[in-house]
Amino acid sequence: MTLQGFACTVRPMRPEDVPAVVAIHQLAFPGFFLTFLGPKFLHLLYSKILDEPGGVALVAADQGGRVCGLVAGVSHQSGFYSRLARRNWLAFSLASLQAFLRRPNIAVRLLRALTYSRSSRNEALLMSIAVAPERNGEGIGRQLAARFLQEMQAMKVPSVSLTTDGDGNDHANRFYQRLGFQLTRTYVTPEGRIMNEYVIDLRANIPVI
Repeated sequence: MTLQGFACTVRPMRPEDVPAVVAIHQLAFPGFFLTFLGPKFLHLLYSKILDEPGGVALVAADQGGRVCGLVAGVSHQSGFYSRLARRNWLAFSLASLQAFLRRPNIAVRLLRALTYSRSSRNEALLMSIAVAPERNGEGIGRQLAARFLQEMQAMKVPSVSLTTDGDGNDHANRFYQRLGFQLTRTYVTPEGRIMNEYVIDLRANIPVI
């Protein structure tokens, strides 16, 4: 199924889309930790989400087939990162090697990220949503988010959570609030980064955009 009537059409992400997805991720999230780990790491991460049972990865593509946005996540976040690390630890280590050589102290943070587990949290996780910078303001992000939530709702997932920066990130926070996400907590990471956690209840009707 695709969503029509917008500048781009949303469809499932394919393996051949991953290089374009990585490029958009790097442009949309400059200075972020995953971006610093490099394109090889990002390519591996998005490829594994495609392979993950319960993984939902979508792209928005224009009429010429060019990818102009992405959204990705998993239907059950509990144990996802630890399972990913356990199955693919060597591949992820090699993919992040250059970043490690540039900044050896990232090893602890990377290990914490890949062994992150919330055994008591069974809601889905929206891991990443991004639009090519030149396509901002066209409603593509809302289109991607709506389709992602509809996919999760169809899988009978009760709720979806996400985290985003709490400081200097008003646009993203308003975006999620307008979609119906509710702020559940604010916390500080070991690196001193203030994060907002949001949850949306999918047992309510999700508006079609």
